[in-house]
Amino acid sequence: MSDKRNEFIAGNNLALYGEKIIVSRLNQSNVECYLSTYKSASAFSKVYEMMPDFWEHQCSCIKGYADGKQENKARYLITDKMTSQGVGYIELDYGNPEMPEVDIAILEEYQGKGYAFETAKILFLYIFENESIKCIVWNAFRSNKASCRIAEKLGGKGVERKNLVVEAMQAAGLKVNPADYKEAPATVAYEINQTMFMNKFCVFTM
Repeated sequence: MSDKRNEFIAGNNLALYGEKIIVSRLNQSNVECYLSTYKSASAFSKVYEMMPDFWEHQCSCIKGYADGKQENKARYLITDKMTSQGVGYIELDYGNPEMPEVDIAILEEYQGKGYAFETAKILFLYIFENESIKCIVWNAFRSNKASCRIAEKLGGKGVERKNLVVEAMQAAGLKVNPADYKEAPATVAYEINQTMFMNKFCVFTM
């Protein structure tokens, strides 16, 4: 069997069309829109303002990806289908190739319009159909009820996990003492199983 994930990562012009949104692989043509959308939409937007080095690290990774550097991640810009405006982003981290982890964020002014659910639905359907993936992990702050509801609507089952804030900063190469972040928001991970997802959303025709 060929490694479909590598074929998937290699194609930087992928675009998936939904009813309200377009999910486009990050590339050189949309990187500036991605960067501005990412910085404003991310749960770490305030941290980026306070820690410029943290933001510069993220910028370097994002621009490198647009230039073709593979980093065990798949990055996508979410745009409004009618206006072509960037409304958010979605990323998958393949640190564990069998269980990629999702990071998704929608700009505040576009929240509550169904963009996150539609994005995840069409992207996960594509992934489960084209990759050897059995489970996708959806990370959320426990206080983010909307994100938790979307994960559950996608068929996700909640499991406890470590602190997302600490993990993200450590991944950026910053020295972090977890004890300093005990008050950071609690997080939860939802495991979205391929079989359950496909049974729920895939329409089979004879």
